[in-house]
Amino acid sequence: MPKFNFLQSKQLPQWVNLGLFILVAILNLNIQFSVDDWKELADPYDYLHQSKISLLDKEFYFPHKTDTFSPRPFTVPLFFKLCGSNPDTIVRVQMVLVAFSAFFMVAAFMLLMEKNSARYFLMAGVYLLVGWWNVLGWSTLVLSESLSTTLVFCWLASLLFLYKRNNWGWWLLHLVIVILLAFSRDSWPYVLIAFYGGFCVLWWWFKQPGFKKYAALLVLSGAIFFTQQHSAKVGVRYYLPVINSITVRILDKPEYLEWFVQHGMPQAEKLRQNYAGIDAVPEAGQHRLWALCADTAYGPFHEWVIEKGQPTYTRFLLTHPVYTLGLNETPVQLSRILCYNLFYIDEPRGYTAYIEPLFPLFNVGVVLVLCIVLVMIYTKRKRAILFAPVLLALFTLLNTILSYNGDALEVDRHLYTTIILVQLIGFWAAALIWDALEWRVEGK
Repeated sequence: MPKFNFLQSKQLPQWVNLGLFILVAILNLNIQFSVDDWKELADPYDYLHQSKISLLDKEFYFPHKTDTFSPRPFTVPLFFKLCGSNPDTIVRVQMVLVAFSAFFMVAAFMLLMEKNSARYFLMAGVYLLVGWWNVLGWSTLVLSESLSTTLVFCWLASLLFLYKRNNWGWWLLHLVIVILLAFSRDSWPYVLIAFYGGFCVLWWWFKQPGFKKYAALLVLSGAIFFTQQHSAKVGVRYYLPVINSITVRILDKPEYLEWFVQHGMPQAEKLRQNYAGIDAVPEAGQHRLWALCADTAYGPFHEWVIEKGQPTYTRFLLTHPVYTLGLNETPVQLSRILCYNLFYIDEPRGYTAYIEPLFPLFNVGVVLVLCIVLVMIYTKRKRAILFAPVLLALFTLLNTILSYNGDALEVDRHLYTTIILVQLIGFWAAALIWDALEWRVEGK
């Protein structure tokens, strides 16, 4: 009777993954935090307020703005509601979800690799990444950042499971995650509809199986996009981002300001005199912008923003690629794209202090080289999964461009996920290269 060697079992990596999930979840729950950390921020009050609205009330999904409440997309308030709108519970569940997202990603990655050595390398990289304070630290706050990042990880994992399993059960799970991700932040519906559009083109071009399922996701992401647009219009959620972007990035550039004047923006000269260069001192500028939003002396400008601001700014982005691609931004301004460990999350705590020196491990140049190597390997191996990190890199680039132009205030906070995804792409690409090279040697 043959003996069963557990250490050589094909199931061993899955058991290691489960063990790491449990270990990391326990370590996360032992991180010290204060439920008062969020009280100096404005956003948590809006999320908590919306979380207390009944799920049967239309206002939960399409809330209207009031003097004391700024509406949000429904995913984060829904999550807070499921946690009883209790900040302590919210933080603890977020910590566990960070660990679960690593487990889910690793489980998906391992399905698409041949060698255990590559699986263990990527497993180590993913769990180290979610233990980085730039990822885990946000889970200690009552904000959208942690849940949004967790949903990105779960979105990627469910997409990989759908690709590998190619059945309607995984399609439905992926769709649920798409909906939750799309309504976690207003930028995601733009990214998702563009991603699935490009994804369908590639799938049709390479004649891969399951095209109808991805085409259906494209159609549904379009429906999600228009629903989100309606929700944002009802809650006037575009109001502050448009004011911020025009004030911070347009007023001190005469040729851009003139374009907005020609397209009907009132009080341009008054705004330029009083607010051009407002981002020279970011914190002071932020408080001045808040005051501008309440200043009745700029009533015509506020009315224009509400009625025509968003479509006008969108048209400007489409017709001014130099601006949209940040080609006229300074190196200091562009450096915010790859920011990490922002002041919101304070200093690393617990076991994360030992992980902190490792990150960021990959920079954009290294990741670009790794992606090029994957494309070169694909030309010989013809394995579609080798393109996956490249697609994730394009997804990251698209989100970066949209978020950078979506709101000129707190750009670093809106883009803190960029460096996280760069690290994830780096680990994934390196593991796939190693997996392909090992496979080639054994195939001789």
